[in-house]
Formats: sequence, structure tokens, C-alpha cells
Amino acid sequence: MLPRDHAPSSDVDGAIVCTQQVEADPVHAFEVFTERLGDWWDPRLTADPSTFEGADVEEVEGGAVVLHHDGEDYPIGQVTEWTTGERFSMTFHLSLPRDHPTELVVDFEPVDDGTLVTLTHDGWNPDNVARRSKFSEWPHLLARFAAVAED
Repeated sequence: MLPRDHAPSSDVDGAIVCTQQVEADPVHAFEVFTERLGDWWDPRLTADPSTFEGADVEEVEGGAVVLHHDGEDYPIGQVTEWTTGERFSMTFHLSLPRDHPTELVVDFEPVDDGTLVTLTHDGWNPDNVARRSKFSEWPHLLARFAAVAED
């Protein structure tokens, strides 16, 4: 069995890869990751934690992923794949230039004790790689996600 969570690592292409084992089936884990993003996203990782009101993910390819602050919607990407219980992916431009987003891919793999969730943050290029170091909080966010999924 894999350890409960792993620190981020970089592969040869520069992707940030993190894993988290969740004591929930893949469909439930997927639904919590997507439909309850606002429940596990850390407000401290937004522009203004005091005005954070939640987040939404549209359940279709091409759908918007948005954070809500003080009654306003702030898009942070678009859904590029929605395969319930298996894979979710999106473009991602939070803290990045909007015209040079990265890609976030989350895979849900059934294991004996639940689901192994693997998050891969990739798509780094000369126009956005300078901000790559800002994305060290994925293990923290995945731990928050696991706590909500296991509740």
C-alpha cells in the first residue's frame, strides 16, 4: 500500500505531481473534488480570503471553473475532461497569465482501501514557468480534499 500522501515531485517535463489516498470510492472522490471544490479549497490561497464565498465547477467539458468573492465570479479555468470516477482535467490560470494557462489533470484510481488520487499540474512553458514556484500547496489542498471526501 502507498503512503497516505506524498510531497510534490517534478518529472522530467517539469510537471508537479502529487498523490493522495482517499478512503472513499472513486465516484465519491471525484464528486467531492469537482462538485464540492468550494468546501475543500483553502481561502488563504485566493486573492482575498476575507471575501471568499466558495467555488463551482460546471459539470461539462468546456464548463467554467470559478472562485466566488464578494458576490463576484472569478474564472480560473475551463473543464477539458469530465469522466466521472476516473479523470477530471481543466485549464488553469489562477496566479498565472490568462493567455498562458497550465493544465491540471486529476486521476482517480481504485485501490484496496479506497482511491488513489493523482494530481498532475503541467503545461509549463516560457510564458508561465516563472510562476511555477507559487504552486507548492497541492499536498495541503489534497489533504483538505481527502478530509472532506472521508467525512
